[in-house]
Amino acid sequence: MQTKEKLLPLVEAVELATGQRPHLSTCIRWCTRGTKGIRLESHCLGGQRRLASPEAVLRFVEAVTVARNSIEVLPSMTPRQATLAANRAASQLAKRLGTS
Repeated sequence: MQTKEKLLPLVEAVELATGQRPHLSTCIRWCTRGTKGIRLESHCLGGQRRLASPEAVLRFVEAVTVARNSIEVLPSMTPRQATLAANRAASQLAKRLGTS
């Protein structure tokens, strides 16, 4: 954490940074388990209260956005469909290379 960042109660920091007020359990999950392998930077005060800075929330949001946009979602295929598609692609490649 940067020394100039002001720590706020977790939900307040998220609300200030994003304009959204998620449930406390959602914010705690972002800190403990994370999402897309990324955790929200936070600090514990007195063992019970979590604090975060709005800047840390923005870094978290940016990192999750980058991670999510980097993942391509492919349509699911059955094993038979995948085999047929692979055979079709191999056949087309062989035709283009003239080795059929």
